[in-house]
This record gives sequence, structure tokens and C-alpha cells, in this order.
Amino acid sequence: MIEDIFGFSRMLNRMNEHELRSLLRMLYMKSALVVKRQEKQGEKVDFADTMQSLFRDLDTPLDLGRLEQQALAEVDKPNEIHITFGDSPLSSLKMGMSTLPDQEKRSFFSMDDDYAVGPLGDLTHRAALQRRHLWLTERMCLNDREAYALHELESLFELNATIQSFDSKKSIIIWCANNAREKTGLLYVMYLLRNSESPIYLIETSGLYQHLFDRPDVQYDVLHTGEILPEKLLAIWHVCSEQEPLSKQERLQLEQDWLELSVQPGLLRMMENGVIRSLTEDALDEYIMQKVRELTPNWEPGKYIRAARIVGEVIGTSSQHINDAFVEYRLRQLVLQGQLEMDGKPLAMRYYSVRLAER
Repeated sequence: MIEDIFGFSRMLNRMNEHELRSLLRMLYMKSALVVKRQEKQGEKVDFADTMQSLFRDLDTPLDLGRLEQQALAEVDKPNEIHITFGDSPLSSLKMGMSTLPDQEKRSFFSMDDDYAVGPLGDLTHRAALQRRHLWLTERMCLNDREAYALHELESLFELNATIQSFDSKKSIIIWCANNAREKTGLLYVMYLLRNSESPIYLIETSGLYQHLFDRPDVQYDVLHTGEILPEKLLAIWHVCSEQEPLSKQERLQLEQDWLELSVQPGLLRMMENGVIRSLTEDALDEYIMQKVRELTPNWEPGKYIRAARIVGEVIGTSSQHINDAFVEYRLRQLVLQGQLEMDGKPLAMRYYSVRLAER
């Protein structure tokens, strides 16, 4: 029996990474259960004693997997899972739905990676996911590269495993706007869920926003779900709460669309007449150069223009939802090609400026 911090430390040192992760998950579930009991039932539970009982017998042979499953059985499981693409729509959706009752019935996940840029392939295989991750890491600005390289890959593995492990008793709701990032992410999620028996619901936010909120005098085209205010996402949810799940045929079609898109050679995906098209990574270069030319007369002759100003202009005037990090990457490539000149350090877009190269 573990009686002090030294025995506990020795036990931790003997655990492998999988066992440590399992222990932390149990700690989280046990603490959440104590808080829930006190809030809902008014039951007085000694938190310290509950935690100590969890750790006290760790020095005896334990089946951590079985204990974790027992802890899961004690926790009220959500029966509704919401999936978004990016932190911005996730935050807005959580805020909008925070006023609804039975909060414990819902859980929220975000597919943060931008699948509109970079190589795809069969991302359920570790090698393909690593190849994509390396491609993105090499093209990020220096300021963000280290943090992304250290943490993002492992979180992608875990997210894939989590989505594939959803049980059939849960309803899965996917929120998606009409842009390449969210549409490509949707196809990937549907492929990850190909063996799931859960009902899957699709909420297409762009079209629903126009249907519910556009006025004759004001038309607003939603480029991505993160633009929609929380209260309007809640209104969209109320409208869609009684809709039918995707049919088997619809699901199979989306899975097939992913298989076809994932093998396309292009490294940039954009929408064209409502369809995702794979393009070469330099497909935006001329548009970026056009914006530099348009901005140049507003500056003194020969003066450099902030990179962030150009990136903002490209994103703000495009009819597509474009990743700012990708635009900034292409801006640096145009410097390397000799079409632009740079002043400053390319740590991040706020640290350097560019101008048209002298011919």
C-alpha cells in the first residue's frame, strides 16, 4: 500500500506513458463525479478521501484499463457529440448552447487542422499523418514552428482515435460551412466514422444562415462557421434539432468523396461552383501579387508594406475562406522567387515587410 509521497513517486516512475495517461483520465473522471454529486444531489463527498483511495493501492498489480472502464461507467456520458472545424466555431457554438438545459448530455470536439492545405493521403495511417505534419511544420513561420512540431502531431493521433471510438449510442452533429477547410474536414470525419453505427447529422451553416437571417436590404455571405454569432448558431440548432440523420447512401457518398479527394496531387484546396478542387500550392500567388500592386501606390515610392497588411488584404477581399498562415507562407515564397523584396525578420508576419522587387 502506498503510504507517502515517496512511495507514490516510485510508483509513477515505474509506469509507462500509457499507464500514466490512463491514471490521469481516471483522476479527471473521479473528480468530475465528486463535483457532480455535490452539485446535483447535495451529497457530501470528501474529495481528498476519494482521491487518496484512488492512489492508495497503486503499488498492487492493477488492470488500469478495467479501472478506467469502471470510472467511465460511473460518469454520466454525453449522448450528443458536436464537431466543428477550428477553435473559433467551437467557442461560438459552446457559448451559444450554454443556455440550454442538460449540459452534461453534450460534448464538443474541434478538428483544428486545416485540411484545405497540405498533403492528404490515408490520414488514418501514422506515416501519412506524419508526412502531412512535417510538410506543414516546414512551411510555418519560425515563431510558430517549434510549438506546432512538439504538440500538434500527438494531438492529431489522439483526436483520430477518439472520433473512431464513439459508441453507437451517441448522436453526432457536424457543423460545416461552404468552404474548402470545413468541407474537406467534413469528408475526413465521415471517413473516420465509416464503421460507426451512430446517427450522424449535418448542419450546413452557410445556407441556413442565409435562409434564416438574410434581409432584402442586407445580404451577408458566411465564409466560415466562426463568423456566426453564438445566439445565431443556437437559432440554427433549434431549426435543425428535428432533422433526419444522414442516410446510408449519403454517408457512403461522403466517404467516397474523401477517398477520391485524398489522392489528388494538389496541395491547396478551394471551392469552385460548390465543389472542392485540388490546386497547386502556388495557385494564390498571382492574387497575392495583385494585392501588393494595388497597395503599392498608397505608400511612398520604395517603401515596404507590412506583411500582415498584405495577408489581411488577401483574406479580406477573397471570396474564399483562406488560411492566413498559408498566405504568409506563399508571401515568403514570392520573396525567395525574387518577385518581392523583404525587410525585417520572417519570425512571423508582424516582424517583416515586403515590396515589389526592382526590375
